[in-house]
Amino acid sequence: MPMAQSVARAGAGPLGDEPAFVLGDHVQSHRELAARAAAVAAGLRSVPALSRTWLPSGTRLLAIGTGNHRVFAELFTGATAGDGVCAVLDPQWGTERTRAVLDRLRPDLLVLSAGQKGTREAAGELGIRTLTAGDFAPGVYADGSGVRGGEPVTPGEVTPVDGLSSYETWLAEWAGADPAGHLVPGDDLAPFLVGFTSGSTGLPTAFHRSRRSWRISLAEGRKVWGMDEGQRTLAPGPLAHGLSLYALAECLESGAAFHGLPSFDAPAILREPSTAWARRLIVVPTMLTALCSAAADFGAQEAARHLASVRTVVSGGAKLPQRLLGPVAALLPRARVLEYYGASELGFVTVGSSGHATGPRDVGTAFPGVSLEVRDAQGAPVPPGTTGTVHVRTPLRCDGYVWGEGSFRQDGEWATVGDIGQLTEDGHLHLTGRGGMVITGGLNVYPSEVENALSRLEGIETALVTSVPDDYLGQALVAVVTGAAAGLGQSALRELCAAALPRYQVPRRFYTLATWPLTSSGKVARGRIEEWIAHEDARLVPLPGLSRE
Repeated sequence: MPMAQSVARAGAGPLGDEPAFVLGDHVQSHRELAARAAAVAAGLRSVPALSRTWLPSGTRLLAIGTGNHRVFAELFTGATAGDGVCAVLDPQWGTERTRAVLDRLRPDLLVLSAGQKGTREAAGELGIRTLTAGDFAPGVYADGSGVRGGEPVTPGEVTPVDGLSSYETWLAEWAGADPAGHLVPGDDLAPFLVGFTSGSTGLPTAFHRSRRSWRISLAEGRKVWGMDEGQRTLAPGPLAHGLSLYALAECLESGAAFHGLPSFDAPAILREPSTAWARRLIVVPTMLTALCSAAADFGAQEAARHLASVRTVVSGGAKLPQRLLGPVAALLPRARVLEYYGASELGFVTVGSSGHATGPRDVGTAFPGVSLEVRDAQGAPVPPGTTGTVHVRTPLRCDGYVWGEGSFRQDGEWATVGDIGQLTEDGHLHLTGRGGMVITGGLNVYPSEVENALSRLEGIETALVTSVPDDYLGQALVAVVTGAAAGLGQSALRELCAAALPRYQVPRRFYTLATWPLTSSGKVARGRIEEWIAHEDARLVPLPGLSRE
């Protein structure tokens, strides 16, 4: 059933007063979600639609830049109802990148949280209509205590947005919109979502996806994940990233309750009473690492009791390290651990159980409805056990890029994002590389993108970025730099980078050197630098403050 229509039916049915969207202390019932999402859909249809070559005429595009916010579920549902399209922006981009995205995207309406002054000003300069959603009131606790300005504060109340175009005021104009009339299905083949991946130029690459791709994915996913209205889901990561966003869509489509957090906080998962009812936990491996570490501080037995209702753990974004399986089993003894390999442009590619992996690079077998093929450099299929480029035939793939040159390539019914691997005789896919991309903490990063940003910073003449294995992040970014900035310490250089890069793209370690090794063509010998890093060669000098932990 289409997602928006499912929300309308849940709101009008027996589930109406049950929790639908929980974010920290904020609880929104199915009935409340349906009513507010219908108002979003009605209000969005009243906004004049800009003309875009990649969207059907008259289609409205709403951009959500709030991050994890109490209004996210209603915005996402209302924006994608009917023929609407939604773009989810990542608050970690920073003002400069967000402005560049908005300049190309040109949404008909943008919703931000109250603290995003720089982005709001950039949108105003671009002439984009922007609404501001109030933030949670400070000092509010789960039991309702807390004050603001000497007055009691109601749990879930939001701060007023003085002098700004208020989302709540705008929404009130459309209060009373009928969910059954506004939360309606859209055309199967029409776009409904704009997603973003890391781009090699520093600008996030935008792709668009049809409703059909997610409708098929959700239908097949019910069989894989055992999804139904009883599968109360905890996805504590950022909703701007595909893992948590898709988990929210699963819950909206099935009538299950979704629980998120304003920001990832492993101790909060073990501390908050409302997280104890989760039956599914949707995470990247770094979150599981942090959760197991928090459990050790919290008390292993008490932590296990708190999460005793979890029956399924779904891990994605990076391969789950074997070393983590024991601690996860101790923390979640009743849960089966599933992991998947996929790509933003391809959707789910493989799925497997960590307990049945045949090796550290085994990412499982093909997701239902998906076919796999490994090809050589000439595009010819290779025998099992032979390494090549992974190609996928799937109805879950995106419809192409809105802008940018990403790794997604199509060849008739087949597509690839350039990942390298091999298939076994029994159909297990073993990934051996991901082209030029690095996965760090479950997030995709192109080293060339970071190099470009570093090279533009004052005091850096040349920069080379690569990655090294890391117990927590999977892969950690490291950089070698020359120029005046190489005289700075680790912390100072990281602070300099933070102005130009999202936090997850800032290298964890910095080195410098006297002379760059060159290839016969005069280019920096990247392979030799990587060897020096791996072997801690003395020709690489760590900047002061480097920790080996």
